[in-house]
Amino acid sequence: MKNTLMPQRPAMMISQTLVRLAFSASLSFAILAILLHWLARSGDDVNLAMLYQALSDTPARVFTLYALLMAVNTVLRTLRYRLILVASNGLHRVSFFSLFIVTGVRNMVVDLLPARLGELVFVTMLKKGCGVPLPTGLAILAISFLLDIFMLALLLLIIGLLPFATPVLRHGSLPAALLLTLMLIAGVVVLWPGLRLLADRMRPWEQHNRIFAALARFLLALSDTLLHCRQGRILGRALLLTAGIRVLKYGALYLLFDAVAATPGLATIPADFIDVIVALVASEAGASLPLPTLMSFGTYEAGGAAVFALLGFPMATAVITLLCVHIASQVLDYLVGCTCLALFFLTHTGNLNSVVATNQRLASKWKKLGKFLAVPGLLLGIALVASQLDRVRSAHSQVPPPMGQAIRDVTGTGTATTAISRLNGWVVWSSNRFGNHDILKMNLADRSIRRLTEHPHAESFPRISPDGRKIVFARSRQPWVSLRNPIPWDVYLLDLESGSERLLAEFGNVPTWSTDGSLVYFQRRGSEFVQKNLASGVEQVLFKAGAKNIPSGVELQTPSLSAFSGRLASTWRGSRRITAIIEPDGTVKVIGKGCQLAWAPDDAFVYWVDRGGLMKNRVYRQVPGSGEPKAWLDLPAPYSHEYFPKLSSDGRYLVLGASAGGHEHDVADYEIFLWSVESPSETAVRLTFHSGNDNWPDVFVE
Repeated sequence: MKNTLMPQRPAMMISQTLVRLAFSASLSFAILAILLHWLARSGDDVNLAMLYQALSDTPARVFTLYALLMAVNTVLRTLRYRLILVASNGLHRVSFFSLFIVTGVRNMVVDLLPARLGELVFVTMLKKGCGVPLPTGLAILAISFLLDIFMLALLLLIIGLLPFATPVLRHGSLPAALLLTLMLIAGVVVLWPGLRLLADRMRPWEQHNRIFAALARFLLALSDTLLHCRQGRILGRALLLTAGIRVLKYGALYLLFDAVAATPGLATIPADFIDVIVALVASEAGASLPLPTLMSFGTYEAGGAAVFALLGFPMATAVITLLCVHIASQVLDYLVGCTCLALFFLTHTGNLNSVVATNQRLASKWKKLGKFLAVPGLLLGIALVASQLDRVRSAHSQVPPPMGQAIRDVTGTGTATTAISRLNGWVVWSSNRFGNHDILKMNLADRSIRRLTEHPHAESFPRISPDGRKIVFARSRQPWVSLRNPIPWDVYLLDLESGSERLLAEFGNVPTWSTDGSLVYFQRRGSEFVQKNLASGVEQVLFKAGAKNIPSGVELQTPSLSAFSGRLASTWRGSRRITAIIEPDGTVKVIGKGCQLAWAPDDAFVYWVDRGGLMKNRVYRQVPGSGEPKAWLDLPAPYSHEYFPKLSSDGRYLVLGASAGGHEHDVADYEIFLWSVESPSETAVRLTFHSGNDNWPDVFVE
């Protein structure tokens, strides 16, 4: 019978392992799906294209430095294990190389099981491969855990008491430090007097029950091992090693986080070092929860993102950055761990094929339950991946789009077209039809197009001066920057008569003019609205996230200043998603949930883009504080996905972009249209005929 059952055990172990992995993967998929769905419902966007691009844009030297720091971290962790091992059993010696190999495997599997139970593999490998008794292995883990708890409690206490810590950090760090301190005290009480007292209580039952007898002997052995460690006077050295382990770990993770957050496809999280460290600690806490996720995916991201949300930073950027950090760290851990596992089997004779399930009936029930729960989870994961792949195909916002090609002009000779051709005016916009996004100019009379800029970097958001002699525009600080990233841009001024251009402001974006042309306004680093005097060169911050009732972490998208009242109309993204008007005294009036909010030239109304049209979008207008928003323009099919509306200075014409369904602003095939205000939407005239991307137009009519 024994020979019959033994060959079945490996197959049974593999089957049970696969079921557990499938169930863990399904739960991770479910948590990530809920998190991404919540972000999508709030208006933010996280897709696999962003994830891939962020990882590929992270410099290789950062990954190399991260790997070196984590290698040193593993050395210190090995030294701490060896210190505790020698103190617990002075007669037992394990070579540093052997212990380093086992530690490398431990780093790989620590999050493979919930509540960090993967560390039990460390104990098994020590016993099977290095001859370390189970009580000694468990003592090493227990003491290391308490040392880590102590160091984390101390770290959070220091953060909470720092004079420049924000109220959110104080309110969160101090209670967390108190909770960890209580856990530390409870752990010390349980491990030292607690285990021996429990073993003594079980002694009267040893003669009547063999299980109790074996358990009592095991607890006594574990208690003796812990007692030897306490008597070994290793606390000071162990704490120093633990401090080094934590500094290297969080330093390496911060380095990786900062590099990922600085990639062109992500809007940089303007968080301080302390904010990021607290978020990383929260991610580690989330990964330690007793939830059977695969490698803690889902719980890790949720823990850190929750801290960033409380601190008022953009959730979408936080989630994608944490996910990138998690993936990169896991890849390294598994590369090192698999290498160490191979070395373990090559250099040790230990047998790890222990009996996993002693009760086949219980194992069979778990297998059936695991299959029942894993199948819907895997289906959910497949659906999530499929939807993300579809979004990658339709929204390549993180890579430059193809330049496209000219298509047949079907303008026709209708009344509206004839009227537009009689106008003495022109249109400027950003287009990639020459290989990258340049600023183009079209004369309305003959539809001739001239290329105004020929720079290798992307250019966008051209705005015409009131006298029609100059334009301001934004130029990326790198060859390609997605419009989703508002930070790495500079503002330039171009003189149309001479063709000369000059830099107006670094890290500026979406520039606009004052009515007299003496001032230029722009957004800086996503969070500030700045005024620049062209004559004196003096800059002044008029509005800023974190001031005048604007929450910290808000991105002020496409800000538009009222020429008469000084009110700022803007779309908010990040920690809050609304379109709003900000009064000079800081009072905020919410308009809705659309985007690209702007003032009409005479401040008679505001207009913006929102859902509800033929192809999701249409243009709305509203007199602030007077009635409901009014649907203003919804172009007929097929080009009815409207964006980039801009009124002429006299308010008679609206120029805008529209696609046949594509959404991404600097990738989709948008065409430029010109509409005579208050005429039927069918009379809007299509100006461009090119399959490339055309965006952010402006019109000048004399």
